Amino acid sequence: MLPRPNELLARYVALWNEKDAQRRRDMVLSMYAPDCVYVFYRKDPIRGHAALLDQLAYTHEVYGPMGYEFRSSHNATGHHDVVRFNWVMVTAATGEMEMSGQDILVLAEDGRIQADYQFHDRMPSSFVYNDGYEEHGVAVRHAQPTRTGAPGS
Repeated sequence: MLPRPNELLARYVALWNEKDAQRRRDMVLSMYAPDCVYVFYRKDPIRGHAALLDQLAYTHEVYGPMGYEFRSSHNATGHHDVVRFNWVMVTAATGEMEMSGQDILVLAEDGRIQADYQFHDRMPSSFVYNDGYEEHGVAVRHAQPTRTGAPGS
């Protein structure tokens, strides 16, 4: 049985906010198919649970110290085996939006995520995102956001 779109979105956002590595692992195993693929902004596709867990850990290493968290836009829609929704990344203390995006999920027959395609609609203004890519589209260094001279940074 396929999950209800907004229930899936709530679980998805909870996963990306989960700080405990073991709970993240348990969530990934229950939410993603073993041979899943995660494709996002200017990065080579990530395949499988281990690589996805590495990406989640990296996200927490980078954005956690900056005080960011992800929130649902509560607008998930779906049909057949596809779910589409928006999310925002905010400063947890103020709720100020730093980044926004959209994901399109393709679900396996068992309702787990088979493919996750992420698009960024708004990039952060409080830091420069060195995404590790050169103009030819090949990763040449590890991505690392760098704070700008904005107040409080």
